[in-house]
Amino acid sequence: MQINPLSDIFGAEITGIDLCEHLSKSNEKRIKEALLIYQVLVIRDQTLHPHAQVKFSSLFGSLEIPANVKYTTKETEYVMILSNEICADGTAVGVVDGGDFWHSDSSHIKIPSKITILQSVRNPKLGGDTEFCNMYAVYDALPNDLKKTIDAKLGVHHVSKLRNKRVTISPGRPDAKKFYEQQSRELPAVLQPLVLKHPETGRSALYCSPRFTIGIDGLEDNEADYILEQLFAFILDKKGSFHYRHQYQNNDLIIWDNRCLCHRAVGGYGLPDIRRMHRTVVEGDAPYTKQSKA
Repeated sequence: MQINPLSDIFGAEITGIDLCEHLSKSNEKRIKEALLIYQVLVIRDQTLHPHAQVKFSSLFGSLEIPANVKYTTKETEYVMILSNEICADGTAVGVVDGGDFWHSDSSHIKIPSKITILQSVRNPKLGGDTEFCNMYAVYDALPNDLKKTIDAKLGVHHVSKLRNKRVTISPGRPDAKKFYEQQSRELPAVLQPLVLKHPETGRSALYCSPRFTIGIDGLEDNEADYILEQLFAFILDKKGSFHYRHQYQNNDLIIWDNRCLCHRAVGGYGLPDIRRMHRTVVEGDAPYTKQSKA
């Protein structure tokens, strides 16, 4: 097994290993250590059946069951399908608009996920990249006065796109509006620290996103928006100072650490070209704050 950096910023690829076979304890340890060092790992040439993906993902902890189980695989409810495929009756095969805005997975629940694992099943001829933002580097780059402003403050997170003026609902997802309306009615907002100390590395990372962070606890909307727009400008920065953009090769398995990264699906493809990914998400170990509702 070899581990090689993918960029000067962060990210590494792993070659010379087949996860369908037995994974030695030494290689398991190396993969876990590499994830903490590089934040994103790409393991090349993997063809994991959903059950095999669950088995490998479970090495990192217990797995989340997706909120929308109708888009999970027939083999297991732990594997969500991300795809633009549409059935003959007009229904979607998987989540069509998954990850279309910058976010950290599951920041909108009390105990956010720590790791996401994505198996590339089918790549489009054009587009389909995933872009990552190193939130350690973003926090380090913040002006000192902005760091002081957000220190100890809590962001308000919610999953429904209808609660967020910065995002839109994809017209390509047949049931999206109804789904987000239900989420808006039934699910509470949660509070998460704007500055997250990584529980394993001890490093500080900015923890907010244009997709899920809709306010700041205790502040009026206009005051919160002023601060959030400054923070989001670093995530959206086009200079590439904090970003790694992954262009998928066939059978890539990609792993990332949600505690110190934001990511987004770049898009750039459409039917009849198909993109299909299988996703597993590792649960977090504990809430980041005792305050769980906003």
